[in-house]
Amino acid sequence: MSTSLASRWQWLRQRSGVLLALVLAFSAAAVAQVNAVYIENNVGQIANKNSILALANDGTGKMTPIKPGSFLTNGTGVFATPKVDSPSLQADNEVVVNAAGTLLLAVNGGSDTISVFSIANNGVLTLLSTTPYPSMGSDPVSIGLDETSPAGPYVVVVNQAANPAEPGQTPNIVGFFLDETTGTLTPANSSINYAVGSVPAAAYASPSGKFEFIVQFMGGGSFCSYAVGAGGLLNFNNCFLPNLDPVFLGAAVNPKQRAVYVGQPGASMISVFTYSTAGVLAYQKVFSNPGALVCWMGTNKAGTRLYTVESGTTGSGGTMTVYDISGSNFTSPVQLQHITMTNKGDNPTNMHLDPTEQFLYVLGVNESGTTGNYLHVLNVNSTDGTLTETINPILLPIHSGEIPQGLAVVMH
Repeated sequence: MSTSLASRWQWLRQRSGVLLALVLAFSAAAVAQVNAVYIENNVGQIANKNSILALANDGTGKMTPIKPGSFLTNGTGVFATPKVDSPSLQADNEVVVNAAGTLLLAVNGGSDTISVFSIANNGVLTLLSTTPYPSMGSDPVSIGLDETSPAGPYVVVVNQAANPAEPGQTPNIVGFFLDETTGTLTPANSSINYAVGSVPAAAYASPSGKFEFIVQFMGGGSFCSYAVGAGGLLNFNNCFLPNLDPVFLGAAVNPKQRAVYVGQPGASMISVFTYSTAGVLAYQKVFSNPGALVCWMGTNKAGTRLYTVESGTTGSGGTMTVYDISGSNFTSPVQLQHITMTNKGDNPTNMHLDPTEQFLYVLGVNESGTTGNYLHVLNVNSTDGTLTETINPILLPIHSGEIPQGLAVVMH
């Protein structure tokens, strides 16, 4: 082979190697996944400055901001004094994500609106409407997202009416149709009022999509079931009052069984309810929880583990309890673990397993509104689902005086 031919062959080989490296790099980028968590900072002191904080998990539990780090809702949060009345301490599902991971919905309690974002593959949020949708009530605090209801994709918004800037309002729950292509919310002309002064706290959809469960906190304290009609109407099934405590707060719906677990924080108890194929609730039992003020809870996707957060355990950063709810244990949970969380002077509230179920996120809020708010990242044992907290909690960039709320996760 001549020198010129050999040189040309060497050049072609080098160029092919560069091209192959580029193709592989682009292919890797195309399949790269973003494991994201979203938290609402709940800014209420300045109008229209509420936003969603976005963080990415690198797979080891290390969290970094998804640039620019926060995304404006064009709405206003709730600034509450005293802070114990903050919606972050008496609500759940303030931020939710659809099953496909393409939409995020968030409440704006101070402007009485709901913001809807699209979620890009890199976790970046884009507000779909510059004017957030009216919540059809005062102080929205919870979104019950039901994508498989008889009425199609459907949302129940809980308007708590506890915003101190809007006293004397009537709390209610309101149904909306959700267009999952555009993110548009359209009122379903279904609204149910609660008594003035009562505190409905959260909405949870059943796995079948046929029912919505509403937890009422103070001012009556009930746990109720509603069927979602084909036309979007909410039809009352039945309610229960707590049997050992004046209030309910926090619930988890079993994804595999017709069962719901509901907290009775003042009594450190958890009630177990089942429901019929028509959505009618039946009380099963109540059992003791080892922590103080059990409120927020959730399950794994397999419906074999129940996780509860207890924010009031004295002298600690709060506690968590893990229960076995597999098989026949779904109506008689068996405690597997009770752990104390890292004490940062915060109260643990909203919780969610990350999409890989290798980690469990807990939002820790400072109810004084003057010091740090944190995201706790706990490791989940792949064998038995128990927890360890080896990662230092992440200090969240929350404005002084504000208390964040809500936690949602997605993986692309």
